[in-house]
Amino acid sequence: MDHEQFRPAEDDVLASLLDVHRLSTVVVGRIDLESPWRLDGVPTDLLVIQVQVAGQSHVTFRSAADTVVLNPGDVAIYPHGVSDSYLHDGSNPVRATTKLTVPSAHPRTTPEPLHLTKGPADTSIIVGLMSIDHAPRSALWSALPTVMTVSSDALTRPGQLSSVVDMMTLESAAPGYGSTQLMSRLVEMVLILALRREAYSDSQRPGLRALTDAVLAPALQKIHAETGGDLSVSSLAAQCGLSRSAFAARFLAAAGQAPGAYVTDWRMTVAARILTTTDANIDRVALSVGYRSEAAFRRSFSTAMGCTPREYRVRRRSVAGEPRNPGAGR
Repeated sequence: MDHEQFRPAEDDVLASLLDVHRLSTVVVGRIDLESPWRLDGVPTDLLVIQVQVAGQSHVTFRSAADTVVLNPGDVAIYPHGVSDSYLHDGSNPVRATTKLTVPSAHPRTTPEPLHLTKGPADTSIIVGLMSIDHAPRSALWSALPTVMTVSSDALTRPGQLSSVVDMMTLESAAPGYGSTQLMSRLVEMVLILALRREAYSDSQRPGLRALTDAVLAPALQKIHAETGGDLSVSSLAAQCGLSRSAFAARFLAAAGQAPGAYVTDWRMTVAARILTTTDANIDRVALSVGYRSEAAFRRSFSTAMGCTPREYRVRRRSVAGEPRNPGAGR
């Protein structure tokens, strides 16, 4: 199966996931290294994308005592950040030779290549950091593995991902005018194409593979396109032509979460986005995500977020200075 082949859907569930989680590139750049080396990053919830340009990188996970080896052309994506891992050249130095920091203001930037060498470099990597909104993570996103890797062997045949990686490699070596915007877009393209590969992979891991289940597709599309509609388990099962019990079992196996819980979590994720980006009244927000009772919505939201909808709106805006649409939802 060619996992890089585009397969359009009537409603793009992956696009809605990316949209509601509001991913955006913070910084992306190339790092040249000379052995022995070890890179430790400051713990962060930023999503990390790594492209191995030259040499080898060993990714060691502290909690699992496991190591992933990346060769030239390989791509690694860390959907949940890198606080549990560090990079090294294979010699696994006890202490970091370099500690990378993340700009506190999260500016979008593409710096000049960072040369951490005294002599010729034997390893080069491209690292991209992406911010993700602090709203509740959807089940499909939370189910992503600690690291997603795409080997260079999978990129040797003509395909979109290999072309994007080649462009990143060339641009990172000599950034030019407009490089910040170009590299930001390329990083986003790598992420989307890698997520698409994950959805079409042969893995039995629950999560994005639910998107490619033709039987469940009508239900997932309805959940993501009609968040304020009737999303009861019975109605979703009927949409798929299954009994309630058969639908619930199949959904749990594919998505990693029971359908009722998935619907509630998705509604809270969408509500958090609306609260942060608009001035819509709370009762309007409740209606837009399927709650006729503002009190019931407040209870569900408080359970998911640990605060009321109004408190969440105030906190997020004070932290992020979020732009908003004053008239949206009214």
